[in-house]
Amino acid sequence: MDFTALLDGPGAAIVLGGTCLATLVGSGRRELSSALGGLWHLVGRPFDYERARAEIARDVEMLKVDGVLRSRPFRSSDREIASVTDALIHDRSLASLIDAHERFKRQRTHSRKLALRPIRLAAEMAPVFGMAGTLFALSQLNYDAAAGGAMMGGIGMAIVTTLYGLMLAHLVLHPVASMIERRGAAEEEARQLLIDWMARQLAGTVPPARAVSPAPPKTVTRLERVV
Repeated sequence: MDFTALLDGPGAAIVLGGTCLATLVGSGRRELSSALGGLWHLVGRPFDYERARAEIARDVEMLKVDGVLRSRPFRSSDREIASVTDALIHDRSLASLIDAHERFKRQRTHSRKLALRPIRLAAEMAPVFGMAGTLFALSQLNYDAAAGGAMMGGIGMAIVTTLYGLMLAHLVLHPVASMIERRGAAEEEARQLLIDWMARQLAGTVPPARAVSPAPPKTVTRLERVV
């Protein structure tokens, strides 16, 4: 099999260029920025539950011994963990820890949804521009019998561009979108495990919610009794 027959510069330019242009036109700035962030997140190191737990284990033990009033900020390389533990110490409440975690979780979920939109749009557009390249190649065919070689070359380009569109959509873009979803789901599960572990460890040290002083009983005057 001659795999060099699958190499076609003009066909690849039509499919890739058209898909990129359609994605840029059909996506907003925030969606494109989130998509780039999602792709960058894929090549980075995933969230490691064991590593994150080891980083804050000493701080958790110190908080259990010293109490929340004398505790210091947790030392963590993860920005979110540092923020949720700061909320815990500031408000002296496990509810604040959980609320901060849920807020970050909503932000991550929203960012993933924005990131997936341009990628899925590109996956839809790739076969379309593969077909567009096919139509372009067929429109350039020379049906003169003396130009049989050129005619066969045009037919080859028509077939290859369709193949390019299908391969780009189903071997690149759809798998990338699935990888972003799986990475996000795994991170959410690992972060939830960490929050649950912290809540169990600190349940006897930190109150579940900030205590609210009861309102003093209302004093009823003699005039009010009469009325």
